[in-house]
Formats: sequence, structure tokens, C-alpha cells
Amino acid sequence: MTLRLGLIFSTTGSYAALGQSALAGALAAIESLQRHDTRPITPVIADPGGDMASYERMTREMLQGGVRHTVGAITSWSRKEMIPLLERHGGLLWYPCPYEGFESNDHVVYLGASPNHHVVPVTDWIAAQGMRRAFLVGSNYVWGWETLRLARECLTQRGIEVVGERHVPLGAATPDHVLDEIRDRKADCVVDSLIGPSNTSFLQGVAARGSAGRPPVQVVSFNQSEADLAEIGPAADGLLSAGSFFEANASDMLREAARRHAPNGRVSSFFATSFAAVEMIAAAHRSAGTDAPSAVFRAAVDTPAVTAMGAMPIDPVLRHATLTPRLAIARNGRFDVLHSAAAPVAADPYMTSQTAAKPSATSASQRKLRVVK
Repeated sequence: MTLRLGLIFSTTGSYAALGQSALAGALAAIESLQRHDTRPITPVIADPGGDMASYERMTREMLQGGVRHTVGAITSWSRKEMIPLLERHGGLLWYPCPYEGFESNDHVVYLGASPNHHVVPVTDWIAAQGMRRAFLVGSNYVWGWETLRLARECLTQRGIEVVGERHVPLGAATPDHVLDEIRDRKADCVVDSLIGPSNTSFLQGVAARGSAGRPPVQVVSFNQSEADLAEIGPAADGLLSAGSFFEANASDMLREAARRHAPNGRVSSFFATSFAAVEMIAAAHRSAGTDAPSAVFRAAVDTPAVTAMGAMPIDPVLRHATLTPRLAIARNGRFDVLHSAAAPVAADPYMTSQTAAKPSATSASQRKLRVVK
């Protein structure tokens, strides 16, 4: 039985590099599977160009055309546009991107990093470096809002003062006044939840204000990957990023697949997770003997496939994948992994199991608290 698999990624528009990498990963997996599997997969590809109305229209067309499984969406905004249609038509979205958590839907399988995989490790790292003044900057949509809200909570719990926060319109260049504020407020680190051109212009602006090849402030990211690292250039050097997968973790097979399929020839978390998503769907479809979403999901839970990213068990209730949190530093156009969790970590999308050290009684953030009656 042929599986018609929807692939809906914005390969044009303000975050095109991420969509291109993710689509390349999915197509590379389909090609790899077709060499070994007698069950053909027919990709049904759509490019919404980052336009939310197009996501809604294209998703409806796919579902009405009989596509029951889709790998796709990059932003949480686009995922949330798709969910009502998935609910109405009985489809299943396999979402391969890091996201801000606080969601669990019966029509989504969450394969990207959750906040306990990225926000918590990054804020722990900031505290361990002895940094005490953080500035938050993010894209002006749900990912930026929510990841920075969580970052603020985690940083404050660790006794770190948040000295400012700014949001940049999606797709816009980061304005100079944001860089001025970071300097004027004497931040020693910046938590960066920007994507696309906003992120590129921000990192290049930070680097330009440095001296002797060193940026003036440590920048940390929850989502920077190899998908657009090259276009940022030397300005990315020294950036710390959290992720579930970096090119350094890839097998020779996955690297070769990226060289042949990815526009920049690189393995990113977007490429790898989309590749793994297709592997999981194909294995579960074969096991279930049907493309019915509930049966395929149950097969994926009951018999986890070993993917290009290793085993990624899915929680049957929360519907999130178990992943290995990693931290990496960008150097010379590549990421060097600094730390990997000793074992894969279950997703905690609602942050119910997180604990943090009690804030110091003398922390700046606590001194500013007052009781209002």
C-alpha cells in the first residue's frame, strides 16, 4: 500500500533556510527507505512561504486530498494554524522542530526539543558561568514570547537578573536600538530566540560591536542550527546553542544524505529530525498495516523505530519524543558539542518536573519585588 505523505515546509519566505533543511531531510529519508522498503512513499509537497493563510489553505487541500500524515510546519504559529484542520479532518502532524512546550494535541506528534531540553540546560549553563545580568531578545510571535517567558522564570530562579527584553517582528532586521540597550544595561549574556533574518542581523550586529575578534557579550540560543549557520558567518563564533542533534552527532550515512539533499550540504537538527520522522512513520505504517492515524501512532509508541537519531520513544499520553539534550559552541562555521546528557531525557512540555535552586536573598531580581495590597 502506497503511503501519501504530506511535507509542508516554508522553503521560501523569512525562515526559508530552516524549511529547506527540514524538507531536504524528509526527502532524503524517503529516498533511503525506497532502496530497502517495498512499500512506496509518495511525497505531497507544499510551500506556504511563511504565510499563515497559505498554511491553512494548503493543509486543508492535503487533508481533503486524502493525505493523513504530514511532516511539517516550522513555527509554532504555523503549527497552531494547522491543528484545527487536523482535528476536523482526522490528520496527524509529525512536528520536527524545537518548540516552547505547553501543548499536547491528539493530532500532533512532537519530535523536536521541548523546553526542558533547551531552556533549562541553557539557563543552567549561564548560571554555571557566573553570569548575573541577562538581556532577552526574540522574534515577535509565540516561540519568542513563550521561550523568553520561560527563560525569565528560570533565570530568576537561579538568581540572575533580567535587565531587558525586546521582540523583533518576524522577518525584520534587528534594529540598532536593541544593541544599544544591551550595551547600556551592561548585560553579560543575551538569550536569543530570534529566527531568520532577525537572528542573522542581530548576531552580525553584536559581532561588529566587539573588539579584537571577540563579541562584547555572550549570546546563547535555544534553536540555532547548521541550517543557517553559514549565512551568519564569523559573527556566529562563540554562540552557545541548545539542541537535540548537531552535525557532530551525525553518522556517515546522514552526512552523505545531507551532502546530496540539503541546499547547504549540512546536517542540522531540522534535517535530522525530519529524516527520523519519516523513518518512524514508515516503520509504524508497515507495522500497523494501515495509514489510519490512531493505528500508526499506536504502532510508533508500541514499537519505537531506531532512526538516524537513534531510538526516540514517544510518550503515549503527552505524545512527545524522548531526546538527548546537548549544548554546543559555534566555531569556524561548525558546532562543537560541549555537553550531552548521559541518557535520553523524556520531554516535560509543561515543566512539571523542573526544579531550580532557591534564589539568593540578595539577588537583584528579588530586591525589586514588593508586596502590593
